Amino acid sequence: MDLTDVILKRRSIRSFKPDTVEKEKIEKVLEAARRAPSWGNTQPWRFIVVQDKAKIEELANKVAAGQPQVAGAPVVIVCCGVPEAFSRKQHREALKQLIDYGVMDWPDEVLDNVVLGNEQFAPYHLGERVMTIKAGEQIMIAAAYMTLEAVNQGLATCWVGAISPKAAQEVMGLPDNLFAHDLILLGYPGEDPKIRPRKDFKEIIFWEKYKKA
Repeated sequence: MDLTDVILKRRSIRSFKPDTVEKEKIEKVLEAARRAPSWGNTQPWRFIVVQDKAKIEELANKVAAGQPQVAGAPVVIVCCGVPEAFSRKQHREALKQLIDYGVMDWPDEVLDNVVLGNEQFAPYHLGERVMTIKAGEQIMIAAAYMTLEAVNQGLATCWVGAISPKAAQEVMGLPDNLFAHDLILLGYPGEDPKIRPRKDFKEIIFWEKYKKA
């Protein structure tokens, strides 16, 4: 399917058919997430695929405040972040991998003093809160890729950000170095909603500089 067609076809679907989603299709959706851009190759994400109905019900009731679309999804992908991916050590390892692959041509002096020595390039300078925010940003890119590949596979998604990370930590038994950021519901669409309204192009797009309306 043409990418533009995929983008235009994508909807947030809140009603799914009970049909089982093939593992091959789930893995293709996850591969899209794996291939998503990430800051400095950090890839600060982990994805937990949940298909067990009882566990999905628990996620719906305890993590998502009873949102019915969660309970009705055949597959729930719990998207988790790893803030320590932005630690100096792990960030350096990720960048070194890019250098080894020939993507970057930086000597160690530039890597250590210019890149990792600058807070604009290395979030660890700004503390755990900023590292967590940056991990969340990267997860959202990966999640967007998943929603598009799902359409390409004839599937549908709903991106659920209204969750309790603390409850997700408990329900999913996550270690302390991970946090739950959102849920991606995945399945065959049980509805065909109209295209969602969007702000006018002229209201959100500016050329060269911002102009107040």
